Amino acid sequence: MAKTARKTAEAVAAPKTEATQVEVKMNATQTKAIDAMPTVSSRIRYLNDQGFTRGQITKLIPNAHGGKLLYQHVRNVLITPIAKAKA
Repeated sequence: MAKTARKTAEAVAAPKTEATQVEVKMNATQTKAIDAMPTVSSRIRYLNDQGFTRGQITKLIPNAHGGKLLYQHVRNVLITPIAKAKA
């Protein structure tokens, strides 16, 4: 049992390798479309339709106050259906 505990402790203490950072970019058409959209939610839905992941969307656009967009915000927008206008 001592060997198992030691191996576990070594595995926990081992330095983690850095994840590769892949930079995500929008093309000129997508950037122009995003700039024309009035709300953050519409931008999120557009980028999702373009095939970007939730994590990528958080890195591409700021929130309404210019800060970092939260993953949870992106998720909530994408799982909530769009409200229909009252007739």
